[in-house]
Amino acid sequence: MSEIHKQMAKRLRADLATRDLSVSHSDALELVAHQYGVRDWNTLAATSAGDDAPEGPAVPILRIFDRDKAVEFYVGYLGFTLDWEHGHADHSPLYARVSRGRAVLHLSEHHGDASPGGAALVPVADVTALHAELHARPYDYAHPGVRDEDWGRVMVVIDPFHNRILFHQPVAPTVDPRPSEAAGPIELEYSLACSPAHAFDTFTRNIDGWWGRSYAPEGLERVVVEPRVGGLVTHYLADGTAYHWGEVLVWDEPLHYAQAFTLAQDPEHPSRLDVWFESRDGGCRMHFAHGGWTPGNVAGRAKFNEWHILLDRFAAVAEGRPVPDLPAHVTGGGAD
Repeated sequence: MSEIHKQMAKRLRADLATRDLSVSHSDALELVAHQYGVRDWNTLAATSAGDDAPEGPAVPILRIFDRDKAVEFYVGYLGFTLDWEHGHADHSPLYARVSRGRAVLHLSEHHGDASPGGAALVPVADVTALHAELHARPYDYAHPGVRDEDWGRVMVVIDPFHNRILFHQPVAPTVDPRPSEAAGPIELEYSLACSPAHAFDTFTRNIDGWWGRSYAPEGLERVVVEPRVGGLVTHYLADGTAYHWGEVLVWDEPLHYAQAFTLAQDPEHPSRLDVWFESRDGGCRMHFAHGGWTPGNVAGRAKFNEWHILLDRFAAVAEGRPVPDLPAHVTGGGAD
């Protein structure tokens, strides 16, 4: 494994040279050793000799777009330490490492490193204590809750770039898992410059104004939510077909909307959408969750990883902004 470390030192010297910074090969070796958290090169070489297995846990790389917002969230709010950062000084994209205890995350502005909307699972000993710590900090853009899943106690915090940080406290051996729940919900949060009543109305009665036609059967003409508990959520197609893909479960205007969800799923095993709206600083905060994942439907959960595309459109309509076109990979190259 030390051969890999030597190659890392060579690449480090080459990268520094492009920035008119010169270090000796031995200094580069020492720098590599410090990145691994050991005292010097000899210690790193000794601890890795003959070991071809991975040297530690995998480190998630999360896509970011703004250094100040990232530092405010990860350092100021979550309590991570900014270990190091590269870029910006020479106008290159930022790449940084943050850590808290044994948890390590890499944050990158590089286009090819990761996609927005990623996730990282961070094990913790006491989610409830961490929850209390975060809520004591003055940060207006995240107010996470704690929930119990069959696989442990979980707090999901969403960063300014739609990445999800899942703080996970494993299930105690004496707690029986609940087989009816197979996975946690897909969650997103938005701060909106409108009232909860307007946001609720936009999400439900005006769903046709933001729902992308590519996320429906071919020939979609309109989308309708019947405004009552038990009401149907329907795609009406050009050929006269009415495709029902949900039933309203909660209509608590303007605070909470929920529906059963069977779009691209087996109707016998529906999942569930929940949307909450809360007044905040002249506007509102929306929390979205696509949950209800059971052994009967969890195999399809991975298909629903583009909610941020639709909800960006919803946010634009709610705030009276131009509605973003759907990405080319969704539309096949054309606009929505």
